[in-house]
Amino acid sequence: MKIKSSAPGRICLFGEHQDYLGFPVIAAAIDLRVTIEGDVSEGDLLHLDLPDLNKTLEFHSTRFHYTTSKDYLKSAVNVIKKMGLYTPKTIHAVVKGNVPIQAGTSSSAALSVAWTGFLLKASEHDVAAFFEDPSMIAELAYQAEVQEFNESGGRMDQYTSALGGIVYLDFRGEMTATPLPMALKEFVLGDSRVAKDTQKTLKRVRTAQEQGFRELENYMTFEDNFHVSAAEAEPFLAKIPPDTRPYLRAALMNHRITDEAKAELSKKSPDIGRIADLMNIHHGYLRDDLGVSHPKIDHMIEKSLAAGALGAKINGSGEGGCMFAFCPGKQEAVVEAIREAGGVPYIINIGKGLETVISDMGK
Repeated sequence: MKIKSSAPGRICLFGEHQDYLGFPVIAAAIDLRVTIEGDVSEGDLLHLDLPDLNKTLEFHSTRFHYTTSKDYLKSAVNVIKKMGLYTPKTIHAVVKGNVPIQAGTSSSAALSVAWTGFLLKASEHDVAAFFEDPSMIAELAYQAEVQEFNESGGRMDQYTSALGGIVYLDFRGEMTATPLPMALKEFVLGDSRVAKDTQKTLKRVRTAQEQGFRELENYMTFEDNFHVSAAEAEPFLAKIPPDTRPYLRAALMNHRITDEAKAELSKKSPDIGRIADLMNIHHGYLRDDLGVSHPKIDHMIEKSLAAGALGAKINGSGEGGCMFAFCPGKQEAVVEAIREAGGVPYIINIGKGLETVISDMGK
């Protein structure tokens, strides 16, 4: 049989560096995707062509080992095997996409989600529930991408890719995902082509933010991070050591910004200008307090705003990678502005989630 599976990259509208603190995030799937298409037959050989990387990967599901810390095509097989849902098959497939790679748009999550969907669709077990509730596929992809390699990431990327649209992700206790109205459209993504080290950035920022909350506990009592408001903590910020104070302030303010954005986006007629203003304020905290922007990205943002974008911010873990501009009616002008600033622009919109189909039952 033939299977085609595809999943989108994502942008983080609000809540960068928040999910691992237990804070909510508002993210959106985009219409750039990773697609895996191939033939499935009896046997046990997985042969995957990756033309975007000029690579080929071949392994047997019954005997393989990880060769890199990002061996997601193998780790997804391992996670599904642990669930007792894997059926050994011979798979010849092509993996390709137009999501910028290692640029903060979650190309790896798109890959993990699309591949997990492909493998489940090829399974001889009853996996219908996974496709009725794509968040179950997102959880498997998260395990394959993060837990298998003891990395620092949260669940935002995988869940946004699997579910699609604009989603509010609440990470308290058992994570919940709430679709929000598709009130936003017309964006431009800008790839700075500045290399980024996601795990290094995540470790630095997460360590400092968590330390900031531990310091805050010396001055006030709170149930958990989620229940500390920026207003309540404000009188004590001056007492927090200066090396962690900006990280704590950014965490609290970005949480408040995300809450305000959710309230606005949930309205029947949201104030688009206010949403754009919140994006710009959010970027300020990411740039100035967390230090995750980059001079080239800041230049691309400045040029985008000058060209008519309403809001713009860095996207992803930062210190390189991409930014995006929210620019209804001004996409072409912003494309030129980003290009002039040395970036690679992509006109994007909000996209669908995981799509996996059997196109030919064959033999």
